Amino acid sequence: MKDRKYSVIDITAAAAFAMVLGISSIWGLKEQGNVPGRNGAAVLREAADSADMGTDSADGASGGMDGGNAGAGRMAGRSGSGVDGNDAGGDVSGAAGKAAGADGNGMAGMTAGADGGAAGEAAPVVLDERQLITVSDIMKALEKGNLKEAAAVMVREEDMLADMFYTVMDGGRYLYDGSSFRSDIDGRGMVFTKAGTVYYGTFKAGKPEGQCTALQVVDLDAPRYDYSQGIWKDGRMEGKGHTGYCYFEGSPEGEARDICKTGTFSQDLMEGDVVYTSMNEEDQVSTWKLKVGHGIAILDDRWNHVESTGEYQLLSEDNDNHAYVLEEDQAAMPMWVNLLVWDE
Repeated sequence: MKDRKYSVIDITAAAAFAMVLGISSIWGLKEQGNVPGRNGAAVLREAADSADMGTDSADGASGGMDGGNAGAGRMAGRSGSGVDGNDAGGDVSGAAGKAAGADGNGMAGMTAGADGGAAGEAAPVVLDERQLITVSDIMKALEKGNLKEAAAVMVREEDMLADMFYTVMDGGRYLYDGSSFRSDIDGRGMVFTKAGTVYYGTFKAGKPEGQCTALQVVDLDAPRYDYSQGIWKDGRMEGKGHTGYCYFEGSPEGEARDICKTGTFSQDLMEGDVVYTSMNEEDQVSTWKLKVGHGIAILDDRWNHVESTGEYQLLSEDNDNHAYVLEEDQAAMPMWVNLLVWDE
């Protein structure tokens, strides 16, 4: 069975990811009187971190985490409810797929390759009735495009899914097609890559191909799901899509409830026009429109450079006192990327 302990890299990535999202109290919103909005009022800001580029992952009893919150910078508003990001819009449509309920027959034998798709003899995998029902419930929710429902099941059955993935499946990858698991990851179905991370849609040669949804649950200060949806090719986002996160049981103080980045992806990096929106607990929405090349923000004349701080600001489309802020060194970093990378 694969080791379930965090590696040093995983712990570092998880800590950086938490700081990026403002989870630590030191990253809260702060008054910046020398950074005015269009009407001269001061804006607030939320700290960002270059770890937004990261793709290391950690997964344990407290919930799966794949590091790398793309599209970071800092956004803030004049009130304490200023938030950063993009409105995930609640539940968004996932890939088409056929889900089937559990058979209710208690123990069921499932056959799959130990390495989640390698050639050779398959090792038997046996799931109990509860595990089968849980997997089926997650797939049904994803088929409906209900990410919140799928995430709620994954959080509720966190310990059981961890035991299923690490003990029963030995950390391997298998395609669940609605009735059974198989080692040949090809066709339509659902694949767990970690106990708290699942991909749903179509697969080819062991990788996402075509329409696919990636979903990950994280439970830090509050339950949250991260997601990436759109067209995939050879295991990477390629074409129209969106990526973001949602705190589905209330967000930590000073943080966005929903954020989403929508646009075109090439090899997991965003390209061209991007719409970046956020929604807070009061359902207040802020929207930014920007251009991106190879995952890096293009600093055109819509951006303001604040010489006293060295920062770049982009004011929101619908609120003059909300600014998305990049530090000078972040301006050249690829921070607009697929949040949930399919690792080999």
